[in-house]
Amino acid sequence: MTNDRDYYYEDDPLDGADTRPPDDSIPADNAEVFDAWTVDSASPDDFSPPDRDVFDDDFRAVTVELRPDELPRAQPHPRPAMQVPLRQAAYGPPARRRRPSKPASSWLISLRTTLVVGAAAILVSTIFSLWTRPTFFSDEFRAGLNQVQATQRVINIQPSPLPTDVREVRIGVIAGHSGRPQDPNFDLDPGATCPDGLTELQINESVAREVVAALRRERYTVDLLQEFDPRLAGYQADVLVSIHTNDCQDYGEAGTGYAVASASARQTTRGSDEYLLNCLITQYGATTGLSHHQGLTYDMTEYHTFDEVAGDTPTAIIEIGFMLRDRAMLTQQQALLAQGIANGIRCFLRPELYGGSDVPG
Repeated sequence: MTNDRDYYYEDDPLDGADTRPPDDSIPADNAEVFDAWTVDSASPDDFSPPDRDVFDDDFRAVTVELRPDELPRAQPHPRPAMQVPLRQAAYGPPARRRRPSKPASSWLISLRTTLVVGAAAILVSTIFSLWTRPTFFSDEFRAGLNQVQATQRVINIQPSPLPTDVREVRIGVIAGHSGRPQDPNFDLDPGATCPDGLTELQINESVAREVVAALRRERYTVDLLQEFDPRLAGYQADVLVSIHTNDCQDYGEAGTGYAVASASARQTTRGSDEYLLNCLITQYGATTGLSHHQGLTYDMTEYHTFDEVAGDTPTAIIEIGFMLRDRAMLTQQQALLAQGIANGIRCFLRPELYGGSDVPG
């Protein structure tokens, strides 16, 4: 084998430069640097290279060549060893470029789907509400729906207690017909009385005590007052509600539900009275499921307490039901009735909890 410098040098694939040294840069006396030995032997193990001192440390290379007829016939002729470029040997192989990953878009798809479904639901409900006749649902279905809503309202309402650093809020609750009557000839005023002996006074006192207990648990200052309580003269409070019950007569289909009234002649707190009236109507009906009875009596609109209390005390009277047709609820669900009244008072005192605006002055 002849000496061939091209075997040991090749073009650098990184920059295309020829890595071979110029011909005049190699002295003649160092020609053995590029010598190669060809071993004519059946086994490479028989080869013993010359002394290592004769090689230059930078360009040592030994080629062992076997005759083709000595190789195993079942194997192809071995290829020469791959020549590694000098620059690649020094710095390693070039780094592979990573393929950029596609940005994840599943959350965008989920968000778009949610928005589309929500918009479709709102559209369908709006169309259904606008184009549904008032008589589409039967009276029985509406009554059952009101009862379900009332139960849910009682469970879900969780008013937060008053902060300790706010001013004292005073509430007055009158148990209708309680205490000594105005006429000194009588020791007791039972109010309306049913044939079986059930009295309005029994219902009023039981419900009034439940209302007071519910509001006191929320750290309100609550006064339980009698019908002609001496404290009512010039009574000042944030709100005052008097609890009564309609009589036991048979008024037919109209003899059911509740009624609420405020003073018709008061002017100083007219706006607050109306707001209290609206809160009691909406919250008591939503909580109990009873219908709102529109008929008002003279005893309600001209209730004597309206003229006794201070002019800046918002006041209302509520007839919580009829003792004949609403008897079961009046006697067996008094806690629910009290919850409805308490919700109306909370609505007036803290309208932000019930989606309302500030109380009008």
